[in-house]
Amino acid sequence: MKQMGRLKAKLAAGKKGTGCWCFTGSADMAEILGAAGFDAIMIDHEHGGGNLADAIHQHRAIRSVGDSSILMRIPSNDPVAVKRALDAGMEGIMFPCVNTAAEAKAAVDACRYPPNGTRGAGFGAARLATYGRDTDAYRAEFEDKMMIICQIETAEAVQNIEEIAAVDGVDMLFIGPYDLSGSIGKLGDFEDPEVKAQFENARDRIKATGKWLGCIASAKEGPNQMYKDGFDFILSGSDVSLMKSAADQLLESLDA
Repeated sequence: MKQMGRLKAKLAAGKKGTGCWCFTGSADMAEILGAAGFDAIMIDHEHGGGNLADAIHQHRAIRSVGDSSILMRIPSNDPVAVKRALDAGMEGIMFPCVNTAAEAKAAVDACRYPPNGTRGAGFGAARLATYGRDTDAYRAEFEDKMMIICQIETAEAVQNIEEIAAVDGVDMLFIGPYDLSGSIGKLGDFEDPEVKAQFENARDRIKATGKWLGCIASAKEGPNQMYKDGFDFILSGSDVSLMKSAADQLLESLDA
């Protein structure tokens, strides 16, 4: 087997993976997280404030201090966003709100070159293959290294989990708890029995497919309990939340 990225190799070995969001466009914050030793850093372009140029600077910063897999959540299932993110050097893509097998196939197709997909090629203009210097090596290895993650965020998606998981190329199904609860009109009401049932149904059905199972850390259970419950990959914090928590704790400890 060709060389995989850090996160994919760890999961393939049957181990658990830990990650952290990068919601800001700050290369300094990305460098701090990269040096911490997370298995993956997820640069967020769905809710985060960074742009593609910021993401390239963040990629360089993370790679300068460690070997964390560098992934990006794009704003929507858009082949142009996929192409630009992968050309910039990202090792994987998280697709928000994938509801059907057809949407999952469109996501995979956007990540792969013909004849396996529909991704356009621009090797000489992009970072991914050192601006054309390493085109052959990149083409030979990128599918083995790439992580394709589909988010399960609606009641409709839960009902289609088996079909989504069956799409060739989908590596992980990642539950989005907030939007999943919102899809049944109970946004953030995680103690509601119907919300709990949706979440547990999604978790158990994804596990049964054999695909890797991901989620954000639960404030109630925490990542360690979630690993015990069968999750393979947890995004357990972010640059924003870690900074906010540290600042709050510092101020609470002062007598001023």
